[in-house]
Amino acid sequence: LLLLMPLATLVSARQVPRSAPAAARPAAAGSTAWDLLRTPGLKRLLLVNWLLSMAWDVHTFAVPILGHERGFNASTIGLVLGAFTLSVTAVRAVIPLLAHRLREAAVVHAAMLAAAVVFALYPLAPNAWLMGGCALLLGIALGSVQPMVMAMLHQLTPDERHGEALALRSMALNTSSTLMPLVFGATGTVVGAAVLFWVVGGAVGAGSRLARRLAGGR
Repeated sequence: LLLLMPLATLVSARQVPRSAPAAARPAAAGSTAWDLLRTPGLKRLLLVNWLLSMAWDVHTFAVPILGHERGFNASTIGLVLGAFTLSVTAVRAVIPLLAHRLREAAVVHAAMLAAAVVFALYPLAPNAWLMGGCALLLGIALGSVQPMVMAMLHQLTPDERHGEALALRSMALNTSSTLMPLVFGATGTVVGAAVLFWVVGGAVGAGSRLARRLAGGR
């Protein structure tokens, strides 16, 4: 079954129409990818994307810790994580149908506020059913973000530098995904999963101000 998934992706990807690339302008002499960080709004967008990626990672690593603290077995914890994945998949399928009606920055701002609320409620959920409900809501919020971030990234950067902008984003997120789980695991073991949820939720909620500034075009 897992083998069929990449094969289906390959077949569907070949059906995507190809568009002619925009005419590339020569890069300025001595310019580097780091120069892109001076692009208005780009650093703010990358920071917002990092906060949301961190929220995704902490959910993946902290739910098992929280479930273990409450005596849930592995199957129950897996179902909670599965509910998150299911809602992410569902919202990604719906977004293309609604994208023309949505403002990217407004969606990201709303998703950050929603994620902050869910993270605040998650440790208070007394049973696996309510944790699964939190997982579903969080999946909808975080699942809606990546397409919007990618669209804004292309809007903010010049056509001929899209590849460099994507590389900066990938480098930041991959570095975070490598280092932060170590921090999450160690911190969660010491202070408990609840505190970890609340700290990350607070960070994402505070970061929503950055997304609101993106929505305002500043």
